[in-house]
Amino acid sequence: MALRSRNKPSPEFNSASISDIVFLLLIYFMLASTFVTQSSIRIQLPSSTSDRPASGGHNITVGQGGQIAFDNQIVQEKEELRPFLEEFLTDDNKQNDIVNLRIDKEVTFQEAAGVMGIISEYENAKLVILTEREN
Repeated sequence: MALRSRNKPSPEFNSASISDIVFLLLIYFMLASTFVTQSSIRIQLPSSTSDRPASGGHNITVGQGGQIAFDNQIVQEKEELRPFLEEFLTDDNKQNDIVNLRIDKEVTFQEAAGVMGIISEYENAKLVILTEREN
């Protein structure tokens, strides 16, 4: 009497566990990587001793000669910032309320104050002025 095994090995390969591992690795590398924001205007930030990095929000860059950019989009006049600010500061997403202001260290206070004045018109705006860390 020959006994046959009912459990035959399956020739199929289950790839569900591989996709889980790849997904976890993707999440790990996304969280562990450093994000560098590139700007359309080259500026030299002033230095500071602060250890707290800015996070989230949108970037407004003020360069020498009155150059202004909103999230890598160059704006001709500072008054043209209003539609951009209106769009994201009036929605319900509070994460969008952070404005990172990057000002070249050679820019006069007069030019910087003009941009800060436009941002301050919106009550829910949270202004973060970015600097380079001193060594």
